[in-house]
Amino acid sequence: MEPSVIFAEIEAQPPLMRQQAARAYCGIESDWLLTFANAKEGRPGEAHLYFNVEPHAIMKMVSGTVSLRKYPQLRQLQVGAPVRVRGKIQKVDPFFINLEIQDLVLPQAAEAAH
Repeated sequence: MEPSVIFAEIEAQPPLMRQQAARAYCGIESDWLLTFANAKEGRPGEAHLYFNVEPHAIMKMVSGTVSLRKYPQLRQLQVGAPVRVRGKIQKVDPFFINLEIQDLVLPQAAEAAH
């Protein structure tokens, strides 16, 4: 189930039922092709990543934390790059789906071609 569908299904609920509906997605495995939006270093050696759900949906994002040791190429990743993100949904709120990121597939082949 794509992140945009999750957000839409939650928004379709009455306002006081949305939190309960969001909790129903916790623990679900994800495998999504997302657009890299931003990153910031948290604890040493870790990066918190932000991905746009849809090209023009700035307010709806997927986020999660990864090891920079495991993915050192993140330091050169440009905004707008497509990234396959696999993980498990930890939390959903009106603006974010927070993942426990288990794997990233970064666009190395495309970068090597330039």
